[in-house]
Amino acid sequence: MKKIFYIILFVSFISVSANSQYWVEQTSGVNVQLTSVSPIQNEVWVCGYSGTVLRSTNSGANWLNVSGGGIPNTVSLVNIWAFDANTAVVAGYLGSDTWVWRTSNAGANWVQVFTQPGGFINGMVFRKTSPNSGFMQGDPVGGRWSLWKTSNGGINWDSAGCYLPQNGTEAGWNNSIFMGGMVNYYSASDSTIWFGTNNTRIYYSANLGSTWSAQSTAPEVNSYALGMFGGLPLDGLTGGTTLLRTTNAGSNWSTQTALGTGNFAGFVMFPVPVSDESSFFGYSWYVRNDVNIYRSFNGSSWAIEYTAPAGNYRHISVGRNTSQVWAVRSNGGITKCNCFVSGISETGNNVPERFGLSQNYPNPFNPVTKIKFGISGTSAEQTLLTVFDMLGRRVAVLVNEKLQPGTYEADWDASEFPSGVYYYKLESGSFSETKKMIFIK
Repeated sequence: MKKIFYIILFVSFISVSANSQYWVEQTSGVNVQLTSVSPIQNEVWVCGYSGTVLRSTNSGANWLNVSGGGIPNTVSLVNIWAFDANTAVVAGYLGSDTWVWRTSNAGANWVQVFTQPGGFINGMVFRKTSPNSGFMQGDPVGGRWSLWKTSNGGINWDSAGCYLPQNGTEAGWNNSIFMGGMVNYYSASDSTIWFGTNNTRIYYSANLGSTWSAQSTAPEVNSYALGMFGGLPLDGLTGGTTLLRTTNAGSNWSTQTALGTGNFAGFVMFPVPVSDESSFFGYSWYVRNDVNIYRSFNGSSWAIEYTAPAGNYRHISVGRNTSQVWAVRSNGGITKCNCFVSGISETGNNVPERFGLSQNYPNPFNPVTKIKFGISGTSAEQTLLTVFDMLGRRVAVLVNEKLQPGTYEADWDASEFPSGVYYYKLESGSFSETKKMIFIK
């Protein structure tokens, strides 16, 4: 039986300072090992052992068990990809055979769309620009890696033009695959793919799997998890029992200091672009094969931010087109983080006559300040409230969602930033306004 390892996923959302209050335990209704989570907007799909598939349509407030319906309960499901509230594909294995099922009716029925002896499917990823165009990677069969493409949302899979010879007896790892462009902003091209191995190398393709090159991870043998986030330079991490980082899209990987021991279980990274979008910094979270979630700024000085009540973390992912991070564990545990929201709340029932941005208070502040703003009109508006430093670098996103007309208040905790002058900007509909604030430690 193949061991279950992990994925690293980077997202191009920008986080404010977070702490354990943002991590909330879910009631999954199961106690089996959960292995993969795929969130999109308010819809979240999870899979695990014993043919388990869970689904939520309201960001985890309620969970539906949509197992069965064509998936045997003897199958170990190891990765899942959600398209929307009704459609998802999930892969798993039974003995030495591998299988993929698809649902288009919210899990009421699952249709087998792929099977083969061997070639254990490690991961499925789909393009941002063409959501029905996807790529599937599995262990080698007959001396070549099992690589497949789909152009119709996983209904059919074709390996034509996807040739990569096996080197020795190498194999891959569950969920250790990343496609550029899967996340929301500042992403790498969604024709780029990386996947990990047990052979001191990562395979990389810049053209959706037509050709491949090997990137060395020596001396680390295993790349159980990996991920990239876009921009220039292209940054990324991978992990076996040690942490490696690249700043040039994987051409070189170097060892980094990390907290904790054991195999890495995944990363979520929130890059913050400089005004010319030429470099990045941001917050990072990772999980290992333990009960902790670790956090860092700029990928160093890691600290434990959250400790689960039981069960080891197996996978972590961020929602596409949403502001939540999800992590699943070996005992059926699910943890959700509203990591990008810094205490936004509606402060009244009256709709203001016009859009407006108030002066923050207190000002100067140390280290938390409040920002009040009003949304006018008759319908919800996509609203962005951001913080910039004096160099024009965006250092925090406090709000990035559709808000109904009303009056709101958001908190910003600047405890991890230096003293100085900052600017905050509200954009909602055609309205835009910027104000200055002062942080003094």
